[in-house]
Amino acid sequence: MGCNKPSTETQRDVRDYLELYGVLRSFPRGSFLYTPDDPAQSLYVLLAGQVSLSLISSTGRALTVQVLEPGQLFGHSALMGSRTYDTFAETISSITTLVVPCETLLKAVERNPVLGTLLVEELGAYALVVSRRLDEVAFKTVPSRLASVLLGMAGPGLNVNDQRQRLPRRTHQQLAEMTNAYRETVTRVINQFRADHLLDMDRSGITLLNLPRLRELAGRDRGFLES
Repeated sequence: MGCNKPSTETQRDVRDYLELYGVLRSFPRGSFLYTPDDPAQSLYVLLAGQVSLSLISSTGRALTVQVLEPGQLFGHSALMGSRTYDTFAETISSITTLVVPCETLLKAVERNPVLGTLLVEELGAYALVVSRRLDEVAFKTVPSRLASVLLGMAGPGLNVNDQRQRLPRRTHQQLAEMTNAYRETVTRVINQFRADHLLDMDRSGITLLNLPRLRELAGRDRGFLES
């Protein structure tokens, strides 16, 4: 997932433009900023904290499409002229976000055509994230999906020569939702990853210990543990 994100430069440029037009809002942990039933009336820029974007199946099972970090945009449906949002946006920590109403956004693009170009690039990158997440769920096993998620959490700045990487803390349940798997299955895979010295987890975060091996697993459509 990390390679699917828009470039850091694009996100920074968009954020710089939108800061002139948005309104600052703060929300506590566990807040839903929007759901698929809500009108897509605003674009958001996350300034502090973390937000989870997820889909819910007809059986009530959650699939986390993306966990957002500060600087990232969300609420992309507002850019597509959609009537409603396409995901649930839930805060997984207290957050501060910039909220840009659609009408204000349209005026901003009229005044700054470059912003329109940047937003198109951002929208394309988001569509790619969603498409590849759904492909992973459909065609990859849990170990492969978990490896992809962990590498995605490392971000686009991950160096191919790096051997280790420190990641923010995630619970087994959060990782299960990010891989569309049962928590018990993810726990089993994590224990296997630990035994194979691919990662270590503690109360403060996750350490990836063997990035080349994780990349190899992420590219497979058959893992060493079936979902």
